[in-house]
This record gives sequence, structure tokens and C-alpha cells, in this order.
Amino acid sequence: MRTVTVGAILQKEAQNALGHLIYVVRDEGLIFYVGQSRRDVVTRFWEHMQAPSKLGQLISLNAPISHQWSVDFYALADCAAYVRQKSLFALQEWQHFDMDMAEQALIHAMCPVLNHDFNAKPTPLPARFRGHAALGLPKPKTAVSPTTSPQDRIWLNRMSLQGWVYEQTGSRTIWRHRSGKTLTEAEMAPYRQAGKLPNG
Repeated sequence: MRTVTVGAILQKEAQNALGHLIYVVRDEGLIFYVGQSRRDVVTRFWEHMQAPSKLGQLISLNAPISHQWSVDFYALADCAAYVRQKSLFALQEWQHFDMDMAEQALIHAMCPVLNHDFNAKPTPLPARFRGHAALGLPKPKTAVSPTTSPQDRIWLNRMSLQGWVYEQTGSRTIWRHRSGKTLTEAEMAPYRQAGKLPNG
């Protein structure tokens, strides 16, 4: 296996990856995409950027941070640990698989964000990345409560005692006071950060 950064490919520092057929684009342990090419995998990566595919869009939308993401190039031998095969005899080791089998096995094992074929549970794209709407990916829900911060729990308890409740409608959070006053989450954020309560 050989690893380079997205930036190294874009700056043409990584010209080719001969002998490597599978590529994995990732940010640390978060796998974005698994792909293959019968030609040169670097050339195939460039095609993603020029078309652009969903991978190309994700990289462009998250630039320049995406230039630090890793691209792992796998030879078929590197994929052997991922490919499960049945043997005819109990002690026989079967080591024959092709590029398609290797790609499918990596997708199945890694659950990348953008691959949907052979991927029973694609990993959701975390909220810190841009591109959910453009790529047709669901925006992750961020819960207002419960929280792990003791200060935030105290603030929520004080809010409740003063007659404030919140409700979530779709992706929006609305705070309501028993007097009828309502505030959006954005309007409530300064109070929450300061640990203060709004007037009811």
C-alpha cells in the first residue's frame, strides 16, 4: 500500500501508482470513498476532480482542508485480508480474487460515505464537513439536549424552572416560554453560552 495526500495529487507530486488498482480517500479513520481503476489510479482520481463526481465535489467543497486528506493506493495483494472466500476443503487456502471482488470487500468493510453499492450502511458525513445538500446526503442531527456539559445541564434545569421548553421541528429548534414568547436556537445561543436566562 502507498499513501499520499489529496494535495500531492492535485499539485502533481504523485504522478502515478503503477501496480495499484484500488484507492481509498479518507480523513484519518473516516473513509469517504473506495474506487478502482484498470488503468492508473492517479489518472482515475483526476477524472473525479474534472467531471466532477461526488468525490470531486466533496473535495472541492471542503478545500483547502481536503488537501490534507489521505489517498491510499492498494495493490491486489494488499486487499487479501478483506476478501473472504470459501474453500472447497477445510485446510485449503483459496487466494484467487479480482479487482472487483477486492473493491467490493473494501467497501463492505470500510462503509465509506459516498459508496452506496455493496455498502449496507454508508457512514454519515459528519456535520463538520461541507456538501451535504450538494451531494444529496442527509445533514446530521445535532441534539440540543441532553448534553455532557455540567454547566449546560444546570442551565437547562434553570430554564425549565423558569417555564422554558424546547421543541424540535425537522432540523429547527424552537424555545417556548409559558407566557407565549418564542426564541429560535440562534436567538437563544448567546444566553446559553453566557449561562444566563432570557426574560419570559
